[in-house]
Amino acid sequence: MTPSPTKITRGISGARWHLASCDESAVRTLHEETGEERILLRCLLNRGLSHATEIKKFLSPEFLTDLHSPSLLRDMPLAVARLREAMAKRQKILIVTDFDVDGTTSSVILSQTLKLLGGGDLTECYIPNRFTEGYGLSKQIVEKAAQEGFSLIVTADIGIKSHAEAKLAREFGIDLIICDHHLPDGEDVPADAFAVLCPKGSSGVGYPNKHLAACGVSLKLAQALLEGTPRRDAIVSSLAKLTAIGTVADMVDLSVSENRAIVSHGLKGLSQPSANPGLRALLKLSNVGNPITPFDVGFKIGPRINAAGRVAHANTVLKLFSAASEEEANLLAFQLEEMNSKRQHIQSVLVEKLKLLLEHKESLDRVLVFSGTEEEGFHRGVLGIACSKIVEMTGRPTLICSLENGLAHGSARSISGFHIVEALDSASQVLVKYGGHPMAAGFTVESGKIEEMRWRLNHHAAEVLREEDLGRTLTADAELELCEATIATIKSLARLEPHGVGNPQPLFLMRRLPLRSAQVLKDKHLKLQIGREKTQLEALWWNAVEHQSKLVIGKEISLMCRLEINSWNNRESCQLKVVDVAVE
Repeated sequence: MTPSPTKITRGISGARWHLASCDESAVRTLHEETGEERILLRCLLNRGLSHATEIKKFLSPEFLTDLHSPSLLRDMPLAVARLREAMAKRQKILIVTDFDVDGTTSSVILSQTLKLLGGGDLTECYIPNRFTEGYGLSKQIVEKAAQEGFSLIVTADIGIKSHAEAKLAREFGIDLIICDHHLPDGEDVPADAFAVLCPKGSSGVGYPNKHLAACGVSLKLAQALLEGTPRRDAIVSSLAKLTAIGTVADMVDLSVSENRAIVSHGLKGLSQPSANPGLRALLKLSNVGNPITPFDVGFKIGPRINAAGRVAHANTVLKLFSAASEEEANLLAFQLEEMNSKRQHIQSVLVEKLKLLLEHKESLDRVLVFSGTEEEGFHRGVLGIACSKIVEMTGRPTLICSLENGLAHGSARSISGFHIVEALDSASQVLVKYGGHPMAAGFTVESGKIEEMRWRLNHHAAEVLREEDLGRTLTADAELELCEATIATIKSLARLEPHGVGNPQPLFLMRRLPLRSAQVLKDKHLKLQIGREKTQLEALWWNAVEHQSKLVIGKEISLMCRLEINSWNNRESCQLKVVDVAVE
């Protein structure tokens, strides 16, 4: 739906406010056809769902039913036959993956599947070191595999742009199977690979879901390999737990039926007792709720898994999920916890430094570029997270580089409507290498060419982005009256879950609410009491203490907010999670 401005143009945070336009006649028709609540139907219409049948499917994901056939990936029969041949002939198999959550969960999914099929002793997992080897399948890894007698390399979350490495593998007599999802528009898969499993490009022409994460592709390979084996469905169902973690953490589209089915089913599995000591230890240390939600994955489980590759080595994650005892699992989970604490500190220092740099700028470029050495706080392991924080603050595409030995290794995050890889294409002449998604990328540039890269990116942005495209924008799904903010409404909206990219948690506009009190919590948050005598609600505004002076008790305010259930002493109440406030 096309967003329209509200009468309030901006909140006190500086974000622009919009209200999604909605065809009320369509809401009435769908209500008659489905019997669903009107507020739920408005949210569904805003997500592009306008027919009763697709709404029913969206609200009721079915795991095995909604999984597409693995054979729809062009090279799946080749990949399955080659892996079965390798196990039959006792040939060594090397699994090489990325060091993030999508990559590490893929590694576990593939290695566990091969182990179940009798290939455990033939299989080794390898994850490059972020700091000494960098991202992706390198020639050095291929050469090492050849020296150690591997006949087959299977990659996951990397490899789709590894044309030279695929050619080298073939020259060494090593067959390369690539499981990836990063293929840029207009490019095709490595011709020298034995098989490529990717939902995009020529290898994925017949595959309906173009938004699979790499762990999703790995699950499809596992599903195909397990064909004809006892308990196949039960094993695939169990592997969905790790696939759900990787899918949520990699921020792929959760409006797509297959991804919704994987995540919905996987989260249910994660909420049940696990037989895996490593998973049990990780969930316990992450202090997740029950049932486990995408929020738990994105902000508790995922960061702990990611921390290993960010500040040390991702092998710790593989060791955790293969831990044989509770004692070993707890030790490894605690190591991840320590790594995550270290990551949080490094990240916090860098973000505060970047905030100061922004405050001293008279004006901001369309595309923001920052660089510095690790000694100055620009640690390579946290650049992507820091980018996301700055994008959230400024509403502008952001690149951050860490300088080392004449090179700048960087991460980039973008905003809606600005394809960051296409932007990097415009600066390709000065880049050593780059790759990624429309919203996130990694790159390497010579330190002396950072300013030229900045100029080229901003020249490209001037042609693509309008001034009104920049800055934070909040678009409400609907306008709510205070009396509509109820437990029943929240439970109705919960059927939209799982939330994530493509299916965000609904955002609502609430106008002209009397502000009864504003209390500071832990020196940085605000707890607001709003409403009239008979109808009052508590509203929490995290990290907003800087705005306290703009709020006047007794005056009316408007909110951009989300609805949440607050459980306390076995009682449930509705509370508001404030995103922005406008003072009337």
